[in-house]
Parts: sequence; C-alpha cells; structure tokens
Amino acid sequence: MEIARLLHTFGGPMLALFGGIGARSMGTLVTGMGGGVRTVDFAGSPRPCKPYRPEPERIVSGDPAQTVSFAYQSDDGLFSAGTWTCQPGKWHIDFAQNEFVHILEGVVVVTDGDGLAKTYRAGDAFVSPAGFSGTWDVREPVRKYFTLGGPPG
Repeated sequence: MEIARLLHTFGGPMLALFGGIGARSMGTLVTGMGGGVRTVDFAGSPRPCKPYRPEPERIVSGDPAQTVSFAYQSDDGLFSAGTWTCQPGKWHIDFAQNEFVHILEGVVVVTDGDGLAKTYRAGDAFVSPAGFSGTWDVREPVRKYFTLGGPPG
C-alpha cells in the first residue's frame, strides 16, 4: 500500500519529469548554469507534461486532469519547484512531502481527515505538511506554483 501511495503522490509528476520533458532537458535546466549558482526563473520552465489523473479509486467526482512542469529539482531530489494545473474534480490525496502552494488561478477546497475544509483562491498561499491526508476539490480550473521539500515519507 505504501508503494501505491508513493506512486500516487509522485507518479504523475515524475512521469511528467522524465516522460514529458526528458531527463536531458531537466539536466540542462537545473545543472547547466555555467558553474555558478544562479536563480531559476519559472518563466524558463519546460512546457507542461501530458495530462495525468489520480488513480480511478481515488477520484470522488469530476475529471481532475493535471499537468506539471518542473522549474527546478535539487541534485539530491529532496526539493523541487514548478507549476501545476488541474481541471475541476475531487479526489483523495496523501502528501508524502511538505508542499508550499501559491494559487495563481482558480478555486480549490482542501478538506483534511477530520472534515475541516478550507477554500483557497487566486492569491492565496498555504502549506500541506508531509503526512496530510484528505481531499482536494478543484471547483474552478487551478494553476499553482508549488515547492516540495523533505524526504518522501
């Protein structure tokens, strides 16, 4: 079950990373910085991957087709940042890493395991700590910046 949870959490983004843009592209984006340490501009991110979805048994309603484009991933794989999109739909989610979210467009209702719901809109920012379990209900198409950090748990 742990493997299935990790695949759900990272399967789509990792498929996007290595299947959608290719490892060579990511290597150029992250390590091809000319020897010095430089900032990474999200505007230079690769194009989003082909849409992917949560496993069918996790979907509660709608068709939450998602895309991701990674702007950065640390050499040790413990930190990444990028842009994510999702179409309306609701699904169960389990976070294996800490995630910082800044909503750029759309509306999402995040409900924790105790039933506490919070609505986030464009301009809102929040953190889902590693171990968070609940649902995401995308009410209007969402585009967000994200960072993922910490060892996958």
